[in-house]
Amino acid sequence: MTDRRTLERRVLLVSIAVSAVLGVLGVAWGIVSGSRMILLDGVYGIIGIATSVLLLRASAIASAAPSSTYPFGRQAITPFVIGIQGLVLLVTLGYAALEATYAIAHGGSTVTAGSGVLYSVIVTVACLVTWGWLRRSSGSSELLRAETIGWRIAAFRGVGMLVGFTILALITGSRFDHVAPYVDPLMVLVTCVAFLPAPLGMVRSTVLELLEGAPPPVVRRHVEAALDDVSAAFELEGVVVRMSKLGSKLYLEVEARARPDITLREVDGLRHDIVRSLDHLPYEVWLNLDLRPVTETGSGPA
Repeated sequence: MTDRRTLERRVLLVSIAVSAVLGVLGVAWGIVSGSRMILLDGVYGIIGIATSVLLLRASAIASAAPSSTYPFGRQAITPFVIGIQGLVLLVTLGYAALEATYAIAHGGSTVTAGSGVLYSVIVTVACLVTWGWLRRSSGSSELLRAETIGWRIAAFRGVGMLVGFTILALITGSRFDHVAPYVDPLMVLVTCVAFLPAPLGMVRSTVLELLEGAPPPVVRRHVEAALDDVSAAFELEGVVVRMSKLGSKLYLEVEARARPDITLREVDGLRHDIVRSLDHLPYEVWLNLDLRPVTETGSGPA
């Protein structure tokens, strides 16, 4: 766990440094060139710095040992911060969409295509390299996966800008020159719509976890398969499992009927086998095992 937190901090610090450089570049370039799209890209990068700092802080808080105030640790900080990141991205996209709509309604904006193409190439290459590095480095860390989503959006945004500014260069001076002022704000609108699902998904997953919702289907399938194997080995009947995921913790409550002569040693072995069978999952398993004699009726707790 310590190695994982160290990795998270190291990767996030690199991500923050790259975001700072690209963010400042985008804001300055956008102001000078008059491009709303480039300005949005720069502002998006600056906001990315703030959210990355939050993720970095969340990594440190989540790794803290349980205390009398937080007897189960503070793993909930992970989905909470991811949700904040999603909300910030949603607000940014919403504001950018309003600005672009206003620009279109008032005749568009004048942007130099060559400047936009050059900026797009620089940013796209930088984002693709950073995204690829993060994908290789993130492993099972939910914090780093959230950061990877941000860089994936940035990379696709760069490709979209490159396509848009290339189109602008082609139509400038042609018979379609009257359309040129609308290309830049249209790019902003398309970008906002295209990248809306990612932050929405981040907010949705946060709400689901904080309300103790079920973990993703792939996790449920692994748990159910493991319990099927263990139930057969220990002759359990009427197995009922409830599960939820909070940050890096996977809560399992297993109720079952067992033969009356089961020993404490066997119960301990059963508990150990369940946890061991889930070792391949990137979560810390918190198991509550409730067994009752097979002769009793019902499957609820005694």
